[in-house]
Amino acid sequence: MDCKKAESLVTDYINGKMELKELEDFIAHVKVCSSCYDELQTYYTVYFAMEHLENGENPPSFNMNHVLVEDLKQQERFIKYEKLKRFILLATCILLFLVILFLLIN
Repeated sequence: MDCKKAESLVTDYINGKMELKELEDFIAHVKVCSSCYDELQTYYTVYFAMEHLENGENPPSFNMNHVLVEDLKQQERFIKYEKLKRFILLATCILLFLVILFLLIN
């Protein structure tokens, strides 16, 4: 993924509106591109503060870099979970197919 594509996906990341592969590519890119990471961090911080203000709350003072790092880690865990879930589903379908095929042959 290039920087232009990554920057266009920042709001999709924040709003949780990315497909799994796109999310994986986006995270891989921002982990190695400091410019795109900084862009994400800026938008993430503003979004976080605006969300609290819209709810009539004072934004808590957090280390927003730490909050973003934890969010990225959580998204990476989500990606791994979804990949595992898809693998198990595929393996189950293949196994079921083989069982049916075996039963039909015998």
